[in-house]
Amino acid sequence: MKMINLQENYEKDYQDDPPIQSYVGCCTTARNDYVDLIRALNNAAIITETDLHGTITSVNAEFCRISGYSKEELVGQKHNIVNSGVHTKEFFELMWTTICGGGVWFGEVCNRAKDGSLYWLHATIFPIFSTETNEVYKYAAIRFDITEKKKQEFALKHKAEQYRDIIDITDGFCRVDADGRFLEVSNGYCQITGYSEEELLSMNICGSDNFEGSMSRILEPEFLMGRVSKSFETICSRKNGSKWNAEINVSHSTLNDGSFFILFHNISERKEIEANNENLRQQVNQIQKLDSIGRLTAGIAHDFNNVLASILGYNEFNKDICDDMPDGALKVELRNNVIQVETAAKRAVELINKMMTYARQKTNKKSKDTKPTAEIIEEVVNMLRSGLTNKFAIELDLNYKLHIDVDSTDMHQIMTNLLVNARDAMKNKKHGVIKIQLHNSHYDNAHCNACFKTISGEFIELSVSDNGMGIDKELQSSIFDPFFTTKDVGEGTGLGLSVVNGIVRNAGGHILIDSQRGVGTTFKLVFPLQTE
Repeated sequence: MKMINLQENYEKDYQDDPPIQSYVGCCTTARNDYVDLIRALNNAAIITETDLHGTITSVNAEFCRISGYSKEELVGQKHNIVNSGVHTKEFFELMWTTICGGGVWFGEVCNRAKDGSLYWLHATIFPIFSTETNEVYKYAAIRFDITEKKKQEFALKHKAEQYRDIIDITDGFCRVDADGRFLEVSNGYCQITGYSEEELLSMNICGSDNFEGSMSRILEPEFLMGRVSKSFETICSRKNGSKWNAEINVSHSTLNDGSFFILFHNISERKEIEANNENLRQQVNQIQKLDSIGRLTAGIAHDFNNVLASILGYNEFNKDICDDMPDGALKVELRNNVIQVETAAKRAVELINKMMTYARQKTNKKSKDTKPTAEIIEEVVNMLRSGLTNKFAIELDLNYKLHIDVDSTDMHQIMTNLLVNARDAMKNKKHGVIKIQLHNSHYDNAHCNACFKTISGEFIELSVSDNGMGIDKELQSSIFDPFFTTKDVGEGTGLGLSVVNGIVRNAGGHILIDSQRGVGTTFKLVFPLQTE
């Protein structure tokens, strides 16, 4: 069978597009079929041949078209004429090692055209053996243009990078299906929740207690049916049970698989700042309110005191007149009137003293008592015990080593007001209990109900508890205001707790309330620790 040189036969008809030079022995029909195949391949692919040193010996028109070089510019050059600089030295070393060893190299190659633009090729490079010596005498390459495919890949990669960037700037990300099952979670989300990726992928975002039920909002019908995003705030739980505030943005996935993208942002710090700002606002409002009422109260008390001085003075004249009168019914009636006026005036003086105490007219007074605070408390209890009726039991738990730097008269005021309030709160109880405790205590970020400040540290605590009707939470911020009372008309002046608050504040203390409607109330008065 005669060996036919396809290159020589093909070049007769296609001088501009020489194919791979191969020597194949076949019949005439087979030869024609093979020429047709080469022609089709030549039109669709980029075909080149090089010698053993890599010098280009043959190119087809497709290679000239895509590279922008003419045949004359390419033939006789090395392939680095189209080197893009994208690939490493090791990349080409591996290629040459493969084909020099008689193997076929497959891969993607980026070349640079004459105008500087880049294009990508899927290449198959292989050696061609001589039919006479069976040795490699040149190399051939068949390449296909995949530039558009690579552009799409790069676009997808860019999207993926943007997607990852969005994930990275959030505190957490996850993708869930329409039933709430986790499909994908970010490392940040694992870190903030304390769960591993494996644990989260086995969980359901709506059925978990970690989101306190609020995450079921993402599966509401109006959201599932629409193509809109949803944002809301909720409280989430970590694996260890600790809470964190989350701002959540939910949107339909771009994957068109019915899943949802959920971005989490930890707003705990922001919430804490907002709470602190609100707390400061309440403190400022309270200070302004107390200052205004204090000034008004002090002014009224001062003027009222002058009026009372006149009343008591004239009443003394009436006493002298009464003493000089002869005995009789008129003298008895006048003496009774004098006594009633004096009694009423003394009650008014006591009320004025309370008002002056509230108005902080005693800020410079320091305790001179050496008696333990516990003994002062016992004195007050023994004095008031009969007045509290026999219906109530009083329990004392007092540390006699502790001393609060409050004058005994002021301590009497504190205990009297708190005990009377406890009695009135239990007026409908058949078996009321008042418990008084004096002990050391420690608080971390506790909230003062009187001045709204946050306190921490070690304190001396005086607490008075009852099992009465309790105080509604919405009223607890107002009970220290002067003239505010929850008692019926005629049963209270509304100054009791205001006076207590004034004394406690003057001593550098704070008041905490623990109350539940229908269960009872505990007033906790905390004071700075006293050093020797």
